[in-house]
Amino acid sequence: MEIVETPKRQGLLKLHSGKFLVADVTLVSAGRQGASSNLNLEAVGLEADERGRLHVDENFRTSVENIWAAGDLIGFPALAAMSSEQGRLAACRMFGVDAEPIGHHYPIGIYAIPELSSVGATEEELTSQKVPYETGVARYKEISRGIILGDDSGMFKMLFHRDDGRLLGCHCIGSGATELIHVGQAVLGLGGGLDYFLKTVFNYPTLAECYKTAAFHAANKLALISQAKTFIDGNGNA
Repeated sequence: MEIVETPKRQGLLKLHSGKFLVADVTLVSAGRQGASSNLNLEAVGLEADERGRLHVDENFRTSVENIWAAGDLIGFPALAAMSSEQGRLAACRMFGVDAEPIGHHYPIGIYAIPELSSVGATEEELTSQKVPYETGVARYKEISRGIILGDDSGMFKMLFHRDDGRLLGCHCIGSGATELIHVGQAVLGLGGGLDYFLKTVFNYPTLAECYKTAAFHAANKLALISQAKTFIDGNGNA
């Protein structure tokens, strides 16, 4: 990246592909650095990686038998709520207390303006795994609460398994995204899907209406696919 005057001050970015981008503002995401440099890890036989992180096993135990670690110091997902839960489980392991491991469906939240939040699989992951899925989208400008909030650019998306309707993932960018995502997290954890959202009534006006709108959007698309398959089969085609 270079700073250029054209005639105003801008950032000139060269991509790996050889393309160039010019932007008024450039945001550089450099990741997190574990705050381990002052812990004197060498004294107890531990060594951090190039970002100051420690490696732990599934019980949060380090390579030194009587030392556990949790939170940002062990890397991804490096979220406050997850770090707290990791610390609780590490303490349980230390004292031999039985505790269920952390579930797979934990939410990720970015407290920017607008907020971003997601839980479950992404379209990229499902595509790489060749999982058949359909999307349902709701835009805040279609939702009464979104209009009340003055947010006409927010977007909410759900991913459903094309065969059985199971919810596979939820993704949101807009006001209250980090709160809104928890409904999807609960449904994912309980193995629910499209039928639940089509039949459930949510408070109105709230952003939870996004779930209903997105579900109907996905259901309509799945119905069209079903009709197309019926038409093709009816004409004797494979």
